[in-house]
Amino acid sequence: MNQTSTSQTARLVISWLLVAILLGYGIIETLITAAKLFTE
Repeated sequence: MNQTSTSQTARLVISWLLVAILLGYGIIETLITAAKLFTE
């Protein structure tokens, strides 16, 4: 495996991690908001 494909793979993994974190954060925020609305 040469250097360029390694950096491309790392970039791909990092971008997917960012997407997963943002999606997870949005889902958690939505759940917390829904929980507050339902518990009041």
